[in-house]
Amino acid sequence: MSIPPSRLDVPTLPGEVWANLANDLKQQVISLMAQLAFNLLAAQTDWFAREPEHAQPIQPPQNPA
Repeated sequence: MSIPPSRLDVPTLPGEVWANLANDLKQQVISLMAQLAFNLLAAQTDWFAREPEHAQPIQPPQNPA
């Protein structure tokens, strides 16, 4: 007796999965990935604590007269 392969036994390429996702799910995935990337970068660089050190005050243009 032979057991038919399940859908999980057949390799699926990520492009195939992405192409079959609904647009609202694609938007959620992109948003979550952007949030994850930002949080990872902020945690690794401690960006939030150091940001004021790198900010330069805005100076109004000086009148050359």
